[in-house]
Amino acid sequence: MSQSIWERRQAVASRLEGHAQHERDVLTELTTTFTAASVPLEDVDPRGCLRASVAAVAQVAAGRPGFNLVLGAVGHGVRVQADENGHVTLSVVTMTTGEPAPRAVASELAALLWDR
Repeated sequence: MSQSIWERRQAVASRLEGHAQHERDVLTELTTTFTAASVPLEDVDPRGCLRASVAAVAQVAAGRPGFNLVLGAVGHGVRVQADENGHVTLSVVTMTTGEPAPRAVASELAALLWDR
């Protein structure tokens, strides 16, 4: 069952479009979530770093049932959770003023990457 180059290109293009659509859906949900919480997303994430992080983490979360991680920004953060079916939900959380130890954050991120 040899696939032609055309069939492989089509498969890759389809996967890439699926990832792009998932990212658009996550960013739309993120905007909706912040609007519902009456928190201006532009004030929390003026450069778009939180949005990019949430979009990337949501891709990982979709493949890991039980995933639960909070990404923080100025005063607010986003909890990214995935249920047993891989459905990702986002919620706005208030962040405390204390910052987590950098080593703890780095080890959590490293563990996520190694599990993949």
